[in-house]
Amino acid sequence: MTTAPTLRGYQCDAGAALEAAFFDQGLNRCLIKKPTGVGKTVWFAALMKEFPRLRAWLEQFPPPNRRMLVIAHREELLDQAAEKIRAANPHVVVSIEQGSRKATRFADVVIASIQTLAAPNSKFHRLEALMSRGTFRLVVCDEAHHAAASTYRSAFVRLGFLPQGLSSEDSNIDQATLEDVEKMTTALGEWDQQAPKDRLLVGVTATPNRSDAIGLGCVFQSIAYSYALKQAIADGWLVPIEPWVIETGASLDHVGLNRGDFNQRQLAEAVNSEWRNTLAVSAWHERAFGLPTIAFTVDVAHAYAVAEAFRARGVTAAAVSGKTDKDERRQILADYRAGRITVIANCMILTEGTDLPLTECILHLKPTQSATLYEQMTGRGLRIHPGKTRCVVIDLVDVARRHSLQAAPVLYGLPPGLKTAGQDLREVDRELDDFRTKYPSFDVDGALQQGCTSLAELGARAATFDIWTVQSLGSMAAVATFSWVRMGEAFRLQYPWMDGTETLTVQQDVLGHWDVAVAYRERQGPTGAPVTRQRTLAAQVTTAEEALKLGEAFVTGERSTVTRLADRDAAWRKKPATEGQLRYMAKLRVPVKPGLTSGEASTLIDMAKARGGR
Repeated sequence: MTTAPTLRGYQCDAGAALEAAFFDQGLNRCLIKKPTGVGKTVWFAALMKEFPRLRAWLEQFPPPNRRMLVIAHREELLDQAAEKIRAANPHVVVSIEQGSRKATRFADVVIASIQTLAAPNSKFHRLEALMSRGTFRLVVCDEAHHAAASTYRSAFVRLGFLPQGLSSEDSNIDQATLEDVEKMTTALGEWDQQAPKDRLLVGVTATPNRSDAIGLGCVFQSIAYSYALKQAIADGWLVPIEPWVIETGASLDHVGLNRGDFNQRQLAEAVNSEWRNTLAVSAWHERAFGLPTIAFTVDVAHAYAVAEAFRARGVTAAAVSGKTDKDERRQILADYRAGRITVIANCMILTEGTDLPLTECILHLKPTQSATLYEQMTGRGLRIHPGKTRCVVIDLVDVARRHSLQAAPVLYGLPPGLKTAGQDLREVDRELDDFRTKYPSFDVDGALQQGCTSLAELGARAATFDIWTVQSLGSMAAVATFSWVRMGEAFRLQYPWMDGTETLTVQQDVLGHWDVAVAYRERQGPTGAPVTRQRTLAAQVTTAEEALKLGEAFVTGERSTVTRLADRDAAWRKKPATEGQLRYMAKLRVPVKPGLTSGEASTLIDMAKARGGR
């Protein structure tokens, strides 16, 4: 019998955050974001047992009305979830509802495929049958970035999480339209005031962003907990990334788009060529020879062509796809785990739900504009494994003047066009942070789009750049009264308050909403170290302009004594920078120009502090 693993610190934190969102904030549709490879399945398998408030809440209901439902969309995810839930809860009956498999009526936990629940000939009759046996008090949606699709939302309507009348008969498990989603989002405003709060929906995903730009706010109320990929690497739960970019010369300019990513048929025609596949094998020989490798390809023909290209160079390789017989697929994976196969070329079959921690190289032969898909693919190689020290990520990058391709740096929040030449992304992240400190207002993304490809080239460009230029507020300037600073797509306002400083932040979350938060940083806490206290003033605001106005209303109404300091047209801003400001700029390593005004100095200091997380 499989033994349940001990929960890690961040898994315990995620459970506590979920309990707080549900019991303290009254939110019952919550999203949990954790990167691929850090144990999402292990975590939700422990929900019924390891977290005391959730356990006590469930136990107040009679057994038939405290059941758990897990919804997924791949067979591998169903069986994986069943195994781990049984390990975490040995006295619980776990059963699968999928295809010809029927869940027993005595099941405490049902794990179901969305395809089965939403099969065209059943129109959710199987879900209705499951619900007739008792209430699903706790529902988990695995790989929850799919949850905006009409099939998932229709299931959530029937389960009592979303309002009636907005379900759909569409059987596509990932299709969502902006019009449909806007209708649902509008309906949620009234629904949440009267919706039953006696059940909990938990979405778990590594990547809440969809390639079609549709936000998950049409389903979930909040992101209760988020654990960043680069933090997981820093904590030692994922291995570092060694990235390599191989330029191919193949053009993608004629390849069209479909729902936010490339048209797959046209893409296959553009990239599945003998010379490009041979280039990929040569790059692998040079950068990752002998390492267990998963190669991601566009279609079935591409997978088989790549596997053949490897075999032609004497490397044991196999191709798998959705068309591969299940027994053959299991044997290929077994041979890979045993070291009898070195490279698996696959077409969309190892993207989600496959646990192959021995993988030390990811070979991206499938260009994509989707950050979601890219992180899922790369995540297959980041799991820790005995003797494994890093994952080599090789990106074949084609000519794409009309498109923006994903590459390894985006996993660290770095610009995708930044070339790293095998340098550990942790080092690149630190160097870029130093660069931004030295050149606080330099537009890194714009420079990369204009042809800069490395930190050295960025430095050469920045040497001729006026580093005191502040990023424009854009459309927000028309509604701003105070001296907000734009940091990328977020807006920040800082001012002195009591014995420290207070910072207002307006930024968009991954659900597509805008949040307004205030953080008070006391200069000297009880232990002698600065203490920061943060609270959210407004969440799920529709537009940035509305969020900015709410932030300014807070300052005007509750911080009226600082309005003169915060006013962007205040007279003090035009005076020369003070000696105190100049000393602080030196401490923060912010360059000083002749004739610097007090307002300019204040803005540059704020920008430097923002980058340092202060």
